Amino acid sequence: MIFKIFILLSTFFISLLSAESINITFSEEPVNILKQTEIYVDKENRDDFKYILENNKNLFKANEKELLHFGYSPNVIWLKFSIKNPSNSEVNKVLEISNQMLDNIFLYTKVSDSNYTKEENGILHNNIFDENIFNMYFDISIKPGETKEYYLKVSSLSCALYFKANLISKDKLYKKEINHQLILALFFSSIITLIIYNLFIYFFTRDKAYLYYVLYLVFTTLEHLSYTLFNLYIYPRVLYDIDTHLTIFYISSLLIFAILFTREFLNVKKYKKIDSIFKAIIILNIIFIVLSALPAFYPLELVVSLGMLAFIYLIGVSFYLLYVGERNAKYMIIGWSISVFGWVMQGSYDSGSWSLINTYPYFFEIAIFAEAILFSVALANKLNTTKELKKSVQTNKILTKELHHRVKNNMQFIISMYRLKLAKFSNRDISDSLKEVEGTIQAMSATHEMLYSQEMNSIDTKDYFTTLTESLKNSYNTAKVDINLNITTDLNIDDSIYVGIILNELLTNSFKYAFENNSGEIKISLSKRNGNYELIVSDNGAGFDVEKETNTFGIELIKALVHDELNGKVTINAKSGCKYTIVWR
Repeated sequence: MIFKIFILLSTFFISLLSAESINITFSEEPVNILKQTEIYVDKENRDDFKYILENNKNLFKANEKELLHFGYSPNVIWLKFSIKNPSNSEVNKVLEISNQMLDNIFLYTKVSDSNYTKEENGILHNNIFDENIFNMYFDISIKPGETKEYYLKVSSLSCALYFKANLISKDKLYKKEINHQLILALFFSSIITLIIYNLFIYFFTRDKAYLYYVLYLVFTTLEHLSYTLFNLYIYPRVLYDIDTHLTIFYISSLLIFAILFTREFLNVKKYKKIDSIFKAIIILNIIFIVLSALPAFYPLELVVSLGMLAFIYLIGVSFYLLYVGERNAKYMIIGWSISVFGWVMQGSYDSGSWSLINTYPYFFEIAIFAEAILFSVALANKLNTTKELKKSVQTNKILTKELHHRVKNNMQFIISMYRLKLAKFSNRDISDSLKEVEGTIQAMSATHEMLYSQEMNSIDTKDYFTTLTESLKNSYNTAKVDINLNITTDLNIDDSIYVGIILNELLTNSFKYAFENNSGEIKISLSKRNGNYELIVSDNGAGFDVEKETNTFGIELIKALVHDELNGKVTINAKSGCKYTIVWR
């Protein structure tokens, strides 16, 4: 019974103490005053200062935390405290609020029983950063033996709501700030150097992986700069409010380019299911960017959460690609793991959970820099691999050209050999047969020549047909024969060889048999309709009896090539002149 009464009396006296403002005495070293304040959380964001004064005894309770964390919250935080100067001289210090991204900070100072002065600070107020100091602060001046009562109001929608409140001398604040800005300047200059380095490589290689990585670094840097050096040295005052609402744009953009970089670096496009999820994440982030422009929609916490999930998905995909044999995936695993761990620590710090940033304030910057160095090394390795590949490709091109050149020379050697061997014979049939063989070989030779000179999967068919027809015309007395070409499509290499042989055979027949006075016209057309190639070769010569001539070697060769090699069919009409129509897919 006595113990219970003791507990009740203790609770009563504690409640009496907590109902009054807590005195804070000055010291030479910085003092975190949060545990010596009373706190009230306005969850509805509708209580004005008059209401606070009228109801302060019922609203406030003792605060026990050295660091206030409310995450991404619309809450308004009120702190109540008093400061006493027990010395015999006036003391001047500053009250530092240790989060440079807070939107609104108001300090109410009691000057009489019912009169309070109001000072404004925060990103959304024009008097910030006048002395090039990141963290917000208020001047505190207390006369000897004087006690002053204060109310501090803090809110922020553009960043996580967290802060410490430190009493510190201005000299110590300046020294602290100089060290802070030097570290940040070193970090940003290092990142910008890597951006320039990778950008130059992109200009020389035109490899999109470098461009996407540069843009990822740019938006990562902008996101971090937006609440540090930009606010101090770069942004004019009118841009503060705009930059405050660009956080979603920065985060979504860096995520988009991180995904594009990964897709390009690991060639994710060939994995359709994986790539479809990447595309969905990109589209979702574009939607967030557009919707963030609406005044009533700013889901920063949702964007951050989805961003973390997306980075974790990047790591998971990298593990899978490493498993299936993509060696460069190891860089992605390590790099994105470092980055994600840095972002997790920053997010944990923002939300009030355990974080290495509490012990190592620049852990996030170290993680981002380590990731940037690793990916730059990975890209440099990719560049070396690309150089080796290009060298190999160039060597292969030289060997391929030499091969085609040798094929051409061998074909010419065959023609020369048969000319020499058959020169002693004056038989006209042998001479004509030799010309036909020469024409066939010339057709194949022309294809090979174009192949190694153009280095393409398909050749310029019009040039190819022109070369063939001119070569054949020079072999026969055909000065008065006009050849009209109408070529509207190109052939691949394989088809061009067989079509060249067929065209050689058809033109040879026309030159030999169609024109009595070696005068006439030959029309050649090649087109593609509904996925089918159509070659039409016609002349206005004498024609022939299809029934009697269908078993000749020339026509049999044409039919065999069309049927067996092109998988097509040939139609012959020789009643008035001669017309061959060949169709294949």
